[in-house]
Amino acid sequence: MSTTDTTYSARFSLPDLIERGRDEVIMCRVYHAGALVAPSAGTVSVYDGSNTAKVDGATVTIASSVAKYTIPSATLSGESLGEGWRVEWSLTMPDSIAHNFRNSAALVRARLYSPITDADLIRVVSGLDPSSSSSITSVSSFQDYLDESHTQIQLRLIEQGRRPNLIMSPSALREVSLSLTLALVFEDLSTRLSDTYELRAEKYREQYEHAWNRLRFLYDADDNGAADDAKRRQGGVPTVWLAGR
Repeated sequence: MSTTDTTYSARFSLPDLIERGRDEVIMCRVYHAGALVAPSAGTVSVYDGSNTAKVDGATVTIASSVAKYTIPSATLSGESLGEGWRVEWSLTMPDSIAHNFRNSAALVRARLYSPITDADLIRVVSGLDPSSSSSITSVSSFQDYLDESHTQIQLRLIEQGRRPNLIMSPSALREVSLSLTLALVFEDLSTRLSDTYELRAEKYREQYEHAWNRLRFLYDADDNGAADDAKRRQGGVPTVWLAGR
């Protein structure tokens, strides 16, 4: 990038988790000065773990200012599952320069979906019910908080050597998901409405950390579609043996 290029930001919250066996939509959202910016044209390439292009310079479509491409299911039907993939976008932006945006990727059997929704938050804190006359917030949906919580949890798992798509018991994440989402909600309330919510936010943060330390789930380390051991659960942090057992 030259010093005269516009400094765009590509919003990649997670690695691209490409599900094998279905038409998969990948996208690149580009921002500048806080606003979504539409490319005028572009191409995308997808490389596997051995650096072989499985999609090579395909033309993207621009919809609602976002560059998108649909990988046909047949393109990756015979490919091996795993990490080490990457997606590279070459997008011509309003500064008339082709900018290259790259994200890591993995070919997966299935994604990990959040185990909670608004109803679960309201069951724990009835004051969050938007239909209640005593609701403590004017927010009508907590989806943004749920999405952010799920993103942070997946990134923490990845950082600690666990692949979210290999977790076979998503309900095991319910407590960490609830605690972190409520922490995010009350942290936002404390800044927008009243400092009285700050202590509740801190309480939920502590609950989240305690729940993370207790976290145990069924895991598919060999990626064959089934838990390695249906009677043995693994933690969020892999065990490292420093001496003989």
